[in-house]
Amino acid sequence: MVGFAHLLVGGSALVLAVGMIGAGSAPDAGLGRVFLWLGLLLALAATAFTCTAILVLRRSPGGRGASLVLSILEVLAGAAMAVGAAVAVRGYGAFEPWRSPLLVPSALLLVLGLLGLRLEVRRRRHVPETH
Repeated sequence: MVGFAHLLVGGSALVLAVGMIGAGSAPDAGLGRVFLWLGLLLALAATAFTCTAILVLRRSPGGRGASLVLSILEVLAGAAMAVGAAVAVRGYGAFEPWRSPLLVPSALLLVLGLLGLRLEVRRRRHVPETH
């Protein structure tokens, strides 16, 4: 279940990257085509994340610790987005966190990442080590 959620996160990031690349490569793109370069960078990271999620789903020998890495990355990304949401909320003048578009994605990434970490720690505790 968590493996499919990792795959969904990677796919969503790829869709966002394609949108950013499209917005940044438009003839009337503002901000000096910043979205194009950020979109390309995000596409690279999302592709690596998605490929790793596919390895986790297939449970290849090389992807054994990958679920832990994906969960850690999701927690870090969710925490960064939560900080961004907190900074944005401070600019509203009143405490209204529901107005930030970062609230739901950051919460979902944090929950998914923490759930993945919990499952991976449980799995590592119950698997006997082989030498």
